[in-house]
Amino acid sequence: MNEKIAEAINILGFFCGKRDITELSTKCLKNKYGIEQVDVMVLFGGSILCGGDILAQAMRNQIAKKYIIVGGAGHTTETLRQRVHIEYPQIVTENLPEAEVFSCYLKEVYRLEADALETRSTNCENNITNLIALLV
Repeated sequence: MNEKIAEAINILGFFCGKRDITELSTKCLKNKYGIEQVDVMVLFGGSILCGGDILAQAMRNQIAKKYIIVGGAGHTTETLRQRVHIEYPQIVTENLPEAEVFSCYLKEVYRLEADALETRSTNCENNITNLIALLV
């Protein structure tokens, strides 16, 4: 990857993804906020597979009471399907929404399962509105 593109992606990630604890652990939550668990952790789909790894780490560390994966089919879905299928050919990804692809990945690689999946969103706005509907 071009070094300037990688740098730009990292800048965007730093801006969009606030990192106010040093690790996904109950100890860090306790030290920073006086709590051992957050109410919910959400993985929003997309094509970056390591998001599933981070969710798995959080689940193993039990930092949330509930875990939700959000993502229907949109502009990144086919890329995610292909990446997962190439790395894990035993996972059938054809026609699956992003949330289900990530769910299959979590089950296959980590033997973990999210509490809920939102599979109908098609864009960032739907991701949020459909998540809110799940939460209320």
